[in-house]
Amino acid sequence: MCCLKVTIKDIAKTVGVNVSTISRALNGKPGVSDGLRQKILQVAKQMGYSPDMTATGLKKGRTKIIGVLIPDISNPFFAQIVRGMEKVFNPVGYHLLLCSTDEDPEHEEENLRTLIGQRVEGILAAPVDSGGNKTLYAKVLESNIPLVFFDRIVPDIDTSYVITDNEGGVRELVEYLHRNGHESVGIITLRSRSFTGRMRLNGALKACKELGIEVRQEWILDGKSTQEGAYEAAKKLFSFKEKPTSLIVGNNLMMLGVMKAIKDLRLKVPEDVSIVCFDDSYWNQIFDPPITCVAQEPEQMGLIAATLLLDRIMHNGKNNKTVLKAHFIERDSVAKI
Repeated sequence: MCCLKVTIKDIAKTVGVNVSTISRALNGKPGVSDGLRQKILQVAKQMGYSPDMTATGLKKGRTKIIGVLIPDISNPFFAQIVRGMEKVFNPVGYHLLLCSTDEDPEHEEENLRTLIGQRVEGILAAPVDSGGNKTLYAKVLESNIPLVFFDRIVPDIDTSYVITDNEGGVRELVEYLHRNGHESVGIITLRSRSFTGRMRLNGALKACKELGIEVRQEWILDGKSTQEGAYEAAKKLFSFKEKPTSLIVGNNLMMLGVMKAIKDLRLKVPEDVSIVCFDDSYWNQIFDPPITCVAQEPEQMGLIAATLLLDRIMHNGKNNKTVLKAHFIERDSVAKI
């Protein structure tokens, strides 16, 4: 029996009473003598019995489960966000059910339907696209399931969110390149349909236009938010006869792909190309040279998102729109021209 989950039927058979008596004893209900109750509790403990919390929660109308949708489970950025969420929910007895969408709208839809079927008490989501599953997210709210977006949003869905000031952050990178004399910039972007991808690209293009920095259309390449996609995008960019003197990389994971391409092509940073990145990770600090970037605060984002959702669950709190500022970190990956 040690390899199987112990049930109240097993306890009833061992003690020699019916299942309803075991249930009353374990749940502290009347109708069981003190002596028998103590015996049942002792046997249950010896047999390693633990109640099915999900089933118990369903009977009471509560599951104590929070669904979390992240785009990429391999990205440390999202791991740090989840760590922040756990710091809010674990102390109050909630458990996180983590789902990775792999940047795929179909996977996102499947995961959302699964979470709804599991009767989660709330959903924290970083949507894959700006509008790909808008109808389903609207149904989540119509079903009175509290919903909070983090890192990304679906613009037409009116719910709480916590995001970074993407346009402001990328503007700092462009201005820094401009101060160092760069007049041409290439951009390896996130997935073109993602909210953060659009905001960072729009912010970069707007800043470049205002500062008179050249950005040719062929220098704007979709890195697909992945290491592999960025590797291919960087190889293509560096194959052009006319290349920009600087490059903006849209996130930390794509930075790995870009640096691999630079190594394979035997290029040097910043002698051959100056590079800046939106997001920071430990590898940005150990690259040679270390990479200048704007850094987000993912754990804080997770803490805030979880707090907003808990407020909706416990107190039916109002929608709250939170925008965090990215902070600039200067390192040695940009040459002065």
